[in-house]
Amino acid sequence: MGRTDFVTVIRNAVAGLGLAPEIPMVVFPIETFLVQSDISQVERESDRFIEGLTRWRPSQPRTSGRELPMVKLESRDYAQGYLDFNTMAIRRRWGDGLPLVPPTEDRISWILEGTDAPRDQVIGKFMPRGGIVTLETLAVALAMAGGRPEYLPVLVAAVEAILDPILEHEGWQATSSSTFPVVVVNGPMARQIRLNSGFGLLGPDPQHPAGASIGRALRLLQQNVGGAMPGTGTMAMFGAMRYTNAVFAEDEEGLPPGWEPFNADYLGYASGTNTIAVNVSSGASNIIRRGVGTETLENEATASLYRIATYMKAHNANCMHAHREGTPGILLLSRTVANQLAGIGWTKRSIQDYLWEHSRIPRADLERSGLMAWMERHEANVPDDPWPITRKPENIAIVVAGGTHPTHAFWMQTSIGRKVVGRDVTLPRRWNELVAAGATELGYEQAR
Repeated sequence: MGRTDFVTVIRNAVAGLGLAPEIPMVVFPIETFLVQSDISQVERESDRFIEGLTRWRPSQPRTSGRELPMVKLESRDYAQGYLDFNTMAIRRRWGDGLPLVPPTEDRISWILEGTDAPRDQVIGKFMPRGGIVTLETLAVALAMAGGRPEYLPVLVAAVEAILDPILEHEGWQATSSSTFPVVVVNGPMARQIRLNSGFGLLGPDPQHPAGASIGRALRLLQQNVGGAMPGTGTMAMFGAMRYTNAVFAEDEEGLPPGWEPFNADYLGYASGTNTIAVNVSSGASNIIRRGVGTETLENEATASLYRIATYMKAHNANCMHAHREGTPGILLLSRTVANQLAGIGWTKRSIQDYLWEHSRIPRADLERSGLMAWMERHEANVPDDPWPITRKPENIAIVVAGGTHPTHAFWMQTSIGRKVVGRDVTLPRRWNELVAAGATELGYEQAR
């Protein structure tokens, strides 16, 4: 049984599970699934259910893997070849609407210098379509996105995290919500590849191109391997509003004294370890947090945290799942704000405690917004009054990043309250050589 607007999503999903994509479905218009709808048609179609369950057989009982040939284009010169490739990519639905770099064999091999593993090493299966992801697959996507070999280790780790069952990527790849992955990078490697942690870290930023290339490669993988084609594979009603997802570094050099990096504090890695952390966001809010200059520093700090908490206090079914399972979102504070708060006695823990307490939602508001009905369906116990958006304060993720102003904070609400998943980043033997080449070619001083 399916909805007319979800037919392709279902076919993607069953193919990803290894079943025949032409699996029988009894399809009904979306009106059948709305509140107080007439469902008598379902009973009238009972014979079609029986037929599909008892008599249907796949047209191709067996499948086998096969090597796909390289695409060949003949053009009068390189410039025309570039245009011809992009025209073909749009026609075949390989792109994202922006120009792509042709993934020639030479360029793919160059990207693969970012790993010591064989190019055919399997990373996993990207759902819901179920395309197999290999290192070569990642190199193709990164090449098309304009990436470099020193970006590949971050992309590998990010995809490994996305494919972790905890993130349930098969769901957010197909959902009607506007989801996008958020990748936070820690460790010295982030600075070496010039990954932005300051002004404009969410892009665009031509001074720090790594985040855009890695994030765009992720988006191409989501679409071309995972089947997240808008309107047919992913049913995101409004889209994620990002061609490049969100890939950035924490500003570790700007951490207040005594504050651990995000990967150490939140995920338990050793400080100084090269890691990534992935969360899935369904929206973002820029919050003006500073006062007008007449307040005391202490009053400004408390008022600003309260304003942030009001944004977190969302009557949204997403936070219901965070209460049971994971983080409600990631809060970005600049080094200026973090050090200002730390200077008057705030710790990361006390900030989390304050935000947790002041983002609690009264039961009456839950009932008025209709969120209580969701909870009664999914929760075993009646929630506390007021109800906390997550089970414990430490679930609120705080990352120090952004330009050195005290003016704003940035809140990225988690989609369906999934956890943050971390992965170590494995660097190739030629890492220092790749980083030095990147610094020379892109015209910036090599980070130590």
